[in-house]
Amino acid sequence: MKTKLTLLLLFPLFLHAQTYWIDTLCTGLLSPVAFDITPDGRIFLTQKGGQIAQAYEAKIKVYALNGNFISEFYDLTDSVDSDFERGLLGIAVDPDFTNTHYIYCFYVHRFPSDEHFRIMRFTDVNSTGTNPTVIYDIDVPDNLPGVHIGGNIHFRPSEPDKIYFTIGDVGSDQLDTALNYAHMLTNPYGKTLRINKDGTIPTDNPFYDDGNISTGNCDIIWSYEHRNPFDFCFSPVNDSFYSSENGLNTWDEVNLIHKGKSYGWNECEGFYRNSSNTILCDDTTSVLPLTAWGAPLGAVTGILFYSGTVMPEFDNHLLVANNDYGEIWDLTMGNAPYFDTVTTKQLWMDATTTGGLTTLKEGPEGCVYAMNGGYTNNGAVIRICPSWMDVEEQHSSIGFIGQNFPNPCTGETNFRFYKNVPGTVELTVYDLQGKETGISFSRNCVQGENEIHLNVGQLVPGNYFVRISSVDGNAGMIITVGE
Repeated sequence: MKTKLTLLLLFPLFLHAQTYWIDTLCTGLLSPVAFDITPDGRIFLTQKGGQIAQAYEAKIKVYALNGNFISEFYDLTDSVDSDFERGLLGIAVDPDFTNTHYIYCFYVHRFPSDEHFRIMRFTDVNSTGTNPTVIYDIDVPDNLPGVHIGGNIHFRPSEPDKIYFTIGDVGSDQLDTALNYAHMLTNPYGKTLRINKDGTIPTDNPFYDDGNISTGNCDIIWSYEHRNPFDFCFSPVNDSFYSSENGLNTWDEVNLIHKGKSYGWNECEGFYRNSSNTILCDDTTSVLPLTAWGAPLGAVTGILFYSGTVMPEFDNHLLVANNDYGEIWDLTMGNAPYFDTVTTKQLWMDATTTGGLTTLKEGPEGCVYAMNGGYTNNGAVIRICPSWMDVEEQHSSIGFIGQNFPNPCTGETNFRFYKNVPGTVELTVYDLQGKETGISFSRNCVQGENEIHLNVGQLVPGNYFVRISSVDGNAGMIITVGE
């Protein structure tokens, strides 16, 4: 459900947005971890399972962009090991979703006496998962503490046929500091990883030898010596690969990931020798982070390279969230067009009053979506938009009681609202640049409940703003027009 009415005012996009409003969507989530957004405007999200009393539901759920619950996509509770940091974790929409209808997830599969990391693929049929197919399966080492799983999964814009995912060092450093799985090229732990989306192994991976991850090199490794790379993103501008990484006691990191490179764990943490604030890392074979946060650590999580139009102040910036404080940090990226340095780093906002953040995404309208998740029985997705999209301060006497339906829509959509006084109401449809599409409708409405039908069949698929105007106030919302 949605806990705050989204109100909208359209101003020219060249105005620099200095203030923001936050809309809370998809509330009451049980231990949520990650989400992705389909081209037709649905949010697919994962619930980790376990940890919180009465929250043992490892499920994929589907919501509309306005926060309304659509369906339970798939229930993996009976096969997921969700102890500690294990569970149903990452989720990704296929780049060719319009044709394939594929949804992928990463989870820890529980056998009677064993567990595996798995990537599973589902076919979406009317927001229900069908044809579950195991794409990749990796054994989990025995007798480890169940932490540093990583577990996020994404597609790279330049490689729509490749799946990238992460696995942390699975706590091997806590069990035995000499073990250091992250350093070994013979296993997938403490690594960023790359496979074909059909589950086969690309022969151009940097350590590919025989196509078998159990003999010789682990052929799916892309980069190594990571402690717990919680999340990562790709720049849609230049295809760069950025990763957030949780430190031990002293430093959290953001890294620029290069093919075949090492990132220092557990010899180095941040820019320093492990657990040091004074001795610089002198491992010349390792890539140093772009930036780091010192203790007390915030546990960096979601990461997003912003490329939208509605928040031009973040153009070519990295936004980085953390789990312990619910903060979002703004990193200005320098050395265009490579964007391989951080020129400034500042706190953008503390986005939550309770709990932390696990995932950041750029929405189809250019707003920032963040998941208030982790170990909570009341998680949510929040949407952060510039103030020019909000007219709540006008105290409109137009109030939605049913939002609009259907959304996404094709052909026609309906708006149901309550009006305190009778009078003319006009609906106008704008594109994401604030330009009128030529679709508008005017009708004299009665005091009380009203419903207006709007024909949008001539619009190309995408997202649009609909403004509802009256002498006694304005309201508006985002609609998605599908194919």
